[in-house]
Amino acid sequence: MNPRIVISGAGVISPIGAGLADFEKALYAGAGGIGPSQLLGAESIAAEVRGFTPQQWLGNKGIRVLDRTARLLCVATQMALSGTGLERGDSAEADSERGLVCGTMFGSIHSIASFDWSGLEDGPSLVNPMEFPNTVINSAAGQAAIKFKLGGINTTICAAQSSGLYALHYATEFLRLARARTLLAGGAEELSEEAFLGFRKNGFLSSSGTPRPFAPARDGAVLGEGAALMILESADLARERGATPWAEIAGFGCAQDAHSISAFDLGAEGATAALQMALESAGIAADQVACLIAAASGSRPGDEMEAKALKNIFGSRLAEIPVCAPKAALGETLGAAGAMAALIAALALEKQCLPPTAGVAEPVDGLRLASRAQTIHGDYALINAFSCDGNNAALVLRRWSGE
Repeated sequence: MNPRIVISGAGVISPIGAGLADFEKALYAGAGGIGPSQLLGAESIAAEVRGFTPQQWLGNKGIRVLDRTARLLCVATQMALSGTGLERGDSAEADSERGLVCGTMFGSIHSIASFDWSGLEDGPSLVNPMEFPNTVINSAAGQAAIKFKLGGINTTICAAQSSGLYALHYATEFLRLARARTLLAGGAEELSEEAFLGFRKNGFLSSSGTPRPFAPARDGAVLGEGAALMILESADLARERGATPWAEIAGFGCAQDAHSISAFDLGAEGATAALQMALESAGIAADQVACLIAAASGSRPGDEMEAKALKNIFGSRLAEIPVCAPKAALGETLGAAGAMAALIAALALEKQCLPPTAGVAEPVDGLRLASRAQTIHGDYALINAFSCDGNNAALVLRRWSGE
């Protein structure tokens, strides 16, 4: 019999709050993190972690060699470990049964671009070798493992906007196979000039600077950043160390329907298949889903595809299910998006209350989004993460009842 894998803690740093308590408070207050960018210039609109000073969590030691992605991920790691009593002292040996699985879309893309540009301008013999380690996509996960003595599995998963959910599933399977005892899993993404300019050139970004998930007047997404990690372990291990789980990983589904490197499949076949697979994996019917955490970012084709997939699965009942679209507040955090959404789902199940969708000003046909928190009744949450490169993923969480 497969062990039950549960979420027993989390760390998060986001555009609306740093730390679980601040994040939850802002989330349920309907706060938004979108505004003029400090990193990119005030003429650019983004959802960034403003005034980010990692030293308050990490201290000064070793900070200089960490780029922004690594700093975000290390802060989330510190929060998750310290919040659950799993942090190890400086003198402790690395734990070979504790590891990290991180989802990201671009990783440390700014470090990569800066290093390459330096080589082109100054010549390869004059680049700074200290900057090279940050040019590999798994650098942030490796830095976090070194800093926090995570001596076990260290994996970086790159599946565009679905990366965070893939990371949670990957970690869950490794725990079920007894290849680790405790894993931190989730995602991290930095806001960078390179990603911003690329998405703007491809017409992905909102010209109004306001993401409107599923709304008829939506005109694109706003880029965001942040990191969210969850502590995953078996229910037996959590019980053994006196921890109270928040939720259980109940099911996962994925499907690939790529037909372009930057376009959603409006037929929604892959998204529909991922949703159906997640429900079947969890052993539940569509009418047992108590709430939905949507992937919608304000993208005209992406939101259309998701709405179609949801209607394919839930039919007329879709209008009855409370829905939250967190990218209205957090922006499109890319590789971190699925992890942020899963954390929100775990909070919602525990509280039996779904947070509002920031800025909802008009009804959205067939979808129950609201500008206020919505009461939910039931044990299962469905989380979506659909990517413009054809990666479609869905995760089902079950409220922990101890049974």
